[in-house]
Amino acid sequence: MMKQILTFLILVGLTACGGKNISPQTGLVGTWRLKSYCKTTSSTTPCTPTVVPNDKSVYISFMSNLKFNETYDNVRPAEHAFFGCGPGSYKMEDGNVRIYASCMSSLSGRLVKLISVSDKELILDPYDTGNYVFERR
Repeated sequence: MMKQILTFLILVGLTACGGKNISPQTGLVGTWRLKSYCKTTSSTTPCTPTVVPNDKSVYISFMSNLKFNETYDNVRPAEHAFFGCGPGSYKMEDGNVRIYASCMSSLSGRLVKLISVSDKELILDPYDTGNYVFERR
């Protein structure tokens, strides 16, 4: 009986940790390179999958002090970008990420759907039109 209870508690613990609610001190913190994204240009057209070339880089960083930054290497934000904003801050909200940056027209920032995060990959959906796939740098 004790063995069954212990097995049950371990399974409950593993299941509870498997959700997408993460704290800033866990998986989201770090620098991520944009690999690909799918963004529509209008509400009537489907999104076009785009792969960021290896010689161009868009980076987003989530720091443990709740600061956010977006930087570029050999690319202009008009070519490839996540928000195209630069520095700001973020907070976790109901399993998603609310990002505040200077280029945003709203003081409430933008709530970005956190699709998944692992040691190597982060998938976000900032516009409800397609995923942005990042790899850990």
